[in-house]
Order: sequence, then structure tokens, then C-alpha cells
Amino acid sequence: MPYLFALIAGLSQASHAQVLQIQGSDLPGLLGQPSAIYTLFAVKDGHLDPIPHQWLEYSNEGFPYFKSDDSTTAAGDRNRIDASDLLLLRKEDAGDKLTTVPTEQVTGEITIALPEGPRYAYVVKNAYRQATQRYVKFDQSKMVIKSTDYALYFDSKNMLIWNDFFYRGYIGPSGQRESILDTLKIRLSAGLFRENSRITLSNDNLDPKIEEIIEGPLAWQIYATTTLSVARIPVLKIRNYFLVMPQQTDIYARFTLPTIAKTVLQRPSVSISLDGNQLYGGKLITSWTKDLVAITDGKMSQNEKDMVGTPMSGKNWLWFGTGRGFDLLAQLDFRQGFEAPARLFYQDDSVLANPPERFPGQLPNVGFSIDEIPIGKEFNFLTKLFFSADSDKLAPGTYAENTLRDNKISYRQL
Repeated sequence: MPYLFALIAGLSQASHAQVLQIQGSDLPGLLGQPSAIYTLFAVKDGHLDPIPHQWLEYSNEGFPYFKSDDSTTAAGDRNRIDASDLLLLRKEDAGDKLTTVPTEQVTGEITIALPEGPRYAYVVKNAYRQATQRYVKFDQSKMVIKSTDYALYFDSKNMLIWNDFFYRGYIGPSGQRESILDTLKIRLSAGLFRENSRITLSNDNLDPKIEEIIEGPLAWQIYATTTLSVARIPVLKIRNYFLVMPQQTDIYARFTLPTIAKTVLQRPSVSISLDGNQLYGGKLITSWTKDLVAITDGKMSQNEKDMVGTPMSGKNWLWFGTGRGFDLLAQLDFRQGFEAPARLFYQDDSVLANPPERFPGQLPNVGFSIDEIPIGKEFNFLTKLFFSADSDKLAPGTYAENTLRDNKISYRQL
């Protein structure tokens, strides 16, 4: 805990730790260069100082690259800056424009166009000074993620079972610090050998294996695989790639139901949702259900009934605000293999049981569902989760647009 408190103490009160993701292709002057010899600096209070940054390597298939993942191939050279790489830096670390003659060997200027005005970062070659701050950590021995802004606890043996989630400043209905989350819920439902004999499997039936971890100052990358068998026949293969950042988690999910699953499963469907812990008064707004608003009160309103089941495709977002110091923005990007549409999954019920769960009721249980998922081909999607405390100062649509927009980046060789 001292590690976490020390990091929090060093933060400003403004937009704390949003991490910008800059494509290597936006930095033409650095392509092909060794990444290890460059450091990012920024001007703050008239001084040019090093700031934390991190390079992420991607695969030709469009996922974060891990050497242990034999289903992908690296898109570039891990030791050099490639067009497919991502450069990470915190939004608040970018600074003012450099107007003095630096003592460091500055080779390039990165300009980031933001709604509040341009921000700048400078590329320094062979810098003596290096940033030492680290803003997130995954402790595998305790199965917990801790960042400057939140702590997420997993089941000790299963990374797909999420338990307590605490966010700085969030106060529960009791006026005390409480877990915002009941649990993550994954459901696979299918007819077993025949349609009228359906079974439902949940997180408890899944046994994910962490294959590889890559740690960094701004993001920890985790690659995990899960295989599910029914009647000794493998019916589901999941590959998950996690990018864990201070105020954000990106989850790439690749699902495959092999052709042999047809001999066991009939009309399989899946739902993935987050069940909140007594989040009464919370508001849900989505990008695809127009002006409808869901308000958590323990019973389904007509608005909520109208929202449920609305199909979505491509990139969509949903925003949930607790009104008590925590908001969640989720972007859902359905990429490949989605012949059947995904739909909003929403339950607002104070007594409904939907195990596994730790607290009574679904207050609320929010996510998406897919009916009749394809067998014999892969489908994949990307979920981006953004955590904040003050997004309700803007209209949810404006906040989502500002957060999710692709930042305009320009690079100038110096």
C-alpha cells in the first residue's frame, strides 16, 4: 500500500493518468531507429525534463505481440521503432512548446492536438536523465492490479473472476469505501447434443492460464489462454490480451468454437457483463440507444426494457455514472466474425439471482450478448474500459467523443 499512496500523492487533481496511444506511423522521423536510444522529454514550468513513455509491439494480426503466442507473428523488429508500434505517454505529462535552447540532444518534436489546445513532447537521443515513475503494477502472486487510480482483485486462481474493484474517491451508499464491483460474468449457453437440452457455463467453468507478462511504467501487458471442454471435446478456445493502464484497461478477446464443437453444442450464445455492487441511482447511456437513459433502482423501467436487445455493430460506447465519484466509459469494437449482432445486456433487479455473485441482486448487471455465435471460425472484439471521477461535468456524449477520438499527431524533425 505505501507504493500506491506514494504514487497518488504525486498526482495533480486534473485529468490524472489518461494514457495517449500514438501510432509509430505518425512518427516518420523515428521509423527504423533503435527504440532504446531515445527518451521523451517535456517542458514543465520552463524546464525540459524526462517523462515516462513506453513502446508496445503489435502483431500482423492486429493484437499486442507476445513471443509465447504461436497464433500471431510480430509486425516488426522488437528492437526498432516500426509503423505498427504504439507509443504510450500520459496526457498530463506532455507540456508546453520548447522556446529555449536545450542542453539535451533534442532530435524531434511531437505535437498532440487536444480539445484544450496543443501539447508537446520532445524526443531526446542518448539522454543521461531518465524518468523513473511507474503508474501501474500487476502482482501475480496476489492476483491484484494496483494503479494510481484503482485496485482490481481477481480470484486467486482465475483471472476471469473479478472480485473487489476500488477507485480513489469513490464512496458507497453507506458513506464508506466499498467495492464498486460484484463480479465479472461470462456465460456460454448452448444445447448439449440437442437444442432442447441446454446447459449454461460460467466463469467458474473456465480455467485461464497466464502465458506471458510484459511490464512497463505505463502499461502491463498480459496474455492468457483458456480452453473449455465438454464431454472431453474441446468446444471453446479463448485468447485474451490485456493492456492494463493507470485509468484504462484494454481487453482484446479472441473466441474460437472449433468445428468439432458442432457435434456437442447446438445454437451457442454468449454474454459478458459487469455486475455492480448496489449502485443505486447510477445512470446508463449508450451510443446506439438514442436518448434513452437507464437509472438503477432495482426494477426494470420501460426505458430499460426498450434498450435491452438493441443490436449494435462496429464501434459503440456505453457510459455509466454512479454519481458518487466513479464513472465508467466502455468502447466495444466488434471486429471480425460477427455474423449475428451483439446486443445490450442489462439487468436492474434488487432480488434477482444470477450466480456466481457475492452480493444480492443485479444492481446493475451491464454488458452485451451474442446469439448463435459461429462455430468453426474465430470472432474477436476489443473492449476499452476508461475509469474517471468527474466525467459527468460534461454531457456523456461529449465526454465519450473527447476520450475516444483519435488524437491528431504531427512530428517534426529538429
